[in-house]
Amino acid sequence: MSAALSNRFYSLFASVFFLFAGFGLFLNSAGVKLAEMGVDNIVIGALNAAFFAGASLSAVAAHRIVSGVGHIRSFSVFGAVFAMASLMHLMTENLTAWGILRTVLGFCYFSMLMIAESWFAEQSAQDKRARVLAVYNLVYYLAFTLGILLLSFNLSSDNVFVLGTLLVMTAMLPVSLTRMKAPQIPPRQKINVPRVLAIAPLAFVTAFLAGVLVNGLFTMASVFLLQQSFTLKQISVFLTTAMVGGFVVQLPLAKLSDKFGRRNAILGCSALACVAAACGLAAMVMRLDTPVVHNAVAFAFGCGLFGLYALSIARANDRLPNNMNTVEVSRSLLFCYGLGSLAAPLLLGVVMDYAPKLGFYALYAAAAGSLAAFAWKQNVVPEEERSVFVNVSGNTGAMAADLDPRNKEEDDDFDEAVAQAHVDQLDNEAMPSETADDGKEAEPEIPPADTPDAAESLADENKIKPNPDKQI
Repeated sequence: MSAALSNRFYSLFASVFFLFAGFGLFLNSAGVKLAEMGVDNIVIGALNAAFFAGASLSAVAAHRIVSGVGHIRSFSVFGAVFAMASLMHLMTENLTAWGILRTVLGFCYFSMLMIAESWFAEQSAQDKRARVLAVYNLVYYLAFTLGILLLSFNLSSDNVFVLGTLLVMTAMLPVSLTRMKAPQIPPRQKINVPRVLAIAPLAFVTAFLAGVLVNGLFTMASVFLLQQSFTLKQISVFLTTAMVGGFVVQLPLAKLSDKFGRRNAILGCSALACVAAACGLAAMVMRLDTPVVHNAVAFAFGCGLFGLYALSIARANDRLPNNMNTVEVSRSLLFCYGLGSLAAPLLLGVVMDYAPKLGFYALYAAAAGSLAAFAWKQNVVPEEERSVFVNVSGNTGAMAADLDPRNKEEDDDFDEAVAQAHVDQLDNEAMPSETADDGKEAEPEIPPADTPDAAESLADENKIKPNPDKQI
């Protein structure tokens, strides 16, 4: 990234760094604190889900507030409300009140991210967006990991809320002092899940299950490990190991998916996560579940799960014409990811309540295995039709799709009829390879012997066919 671009975005990168750190702390500590309060798993799951319910509300309502008062004022308002909701946790232990407060936290957090990302999208030139997005993802992994590591300090409930509040309030300072021109007011976001399901079903399923598996790990893994007598430091190491696995796999995953296709990459990642969960499950059944074993499973989870959302977007881009703008599709996939994130703690809470020891890994094995089976049945998009893979995390704001360098200003708007026609063409071209025996390509049709083409075919065959009577 050029020096000019870096200087321009210092304040925004600083803000999102503190936002991501606060997010990592709040998301991963909530389950621990609630479990220590003696709350059962189903209620813990519901309270964790409330955070992502707020995120869903942000996707459809936050732009109205920004339209009314502008970006900088909105950022300050969302930050102030976030701080008040966070500190109000210290005033009550009523779980209904906590559910409402966590919904407010999710709404404000994702609204602040949306504002920061709208700045990134408008202020970065088309040829610089890939670099901006790469740095943005790097900041996400570093800051989120920092938030997780704060768990190892064994903070009290009061200190967690105070520290989280301080992180978010610190994020407000660079934006409030920036000299950057405020971007255009974001329009109402178009979200049409049925379109994505019809045009790119594998992308839809992958985005949804990525939300379930990734944010299920962040919201409920700490509760699961606490029930296995893990210390907060060991829980922190487990989650950090998963983040490291997700970070180191980004570049290899990009190259492998570009070469072998998104379908095969999704199949491989989900199969890896399924095998890792099955190994963790087997280790617990045989009472071999040491911290080292759990950390190995966490690393495999990071490698297998953290790239699924980016693969879902790449798969959707592959299924659409190259000159079509896919921002609307990307936002719909982000909405699917959010729905999966909302469902994750609820599902895990119920499963872990009925099977405290085996339920966590069992659900991961089932969900990842189902995704692998679904991916196996899908077509592979030909290499010449594939887009470029771009690393992106699902735990970002709704404007991240505008940062995607695959979408250019001169691209045509999304057209469902044109997209569906292109998808039908791809499926028709893939049919011969599917109907061939044992996955091999079908034999070329041989013309009848009495046609001129037959003579040419036989002549060509004789040119390359070895003579069995000739000694070499």
